[in-house]
Amino acid sequence: MEKESDWNAARDKLYHNWKENPHDLKVFLKLSFLCWYLVVEWDVENTSKVQESDHDDYKELLQELYHYGIIHFKEDAFFNAVFGFMIELFPEHFGEDYDKTKEFGESLINKSFDLNEEDPFIELVYLSGRTPSKNPVYSRAIEKHSTTVRNMLKGTGVFQEYFIYMLLSNRNQL
Repeated sequence: MEKESDWNAARDKLYHNWKENPHDLKVFLKLSFLCWYLVVEWDVENTSKVQESDHDDYKELLQELYHYGIIHFKEDAFFNAVFGFMIELFPEHFGEDYDKTKEFGESLINKSFDLNEEDPFIELVYLSGRTPSKNPVYSRAIEKHSTTVRNMLKGTGVFQEYFIYMLLSNRNQL
């Protein structure tokens, strides 16, 4: 559904699956990321199959998911990495105070790394926001973890494509 830009159908299916099993972190994160992605990429992404009013629905659902996740998944490293990443990039969608919200996103990423520094995905999320341009530490981590992270992110959804691009493209070398 995401490949055909049928965003509402994808959201509705993920939402239904999440409501059936609210502790399924994988479904929760895919739904959260889909909402975040559409909120931040609304003017860039193909939204021909949705109404302008749907934008507010995605924003509201993102807020609901954010508050749910902070309560129910706050000790999960993967939750902290993904939400920290989203918050750090676009803090304006998660709080009133831009700087404090951005710091909170960074703290979630730090927490994810503290909880599971051995996870290749988490390490790349952690390093991607903390390394200056052309840092060999990040480049070595990409080289070391590229295959593993690509295997972790199998699939064709926006979550997988976005993180493969953001973490593995070695854009820090540009």
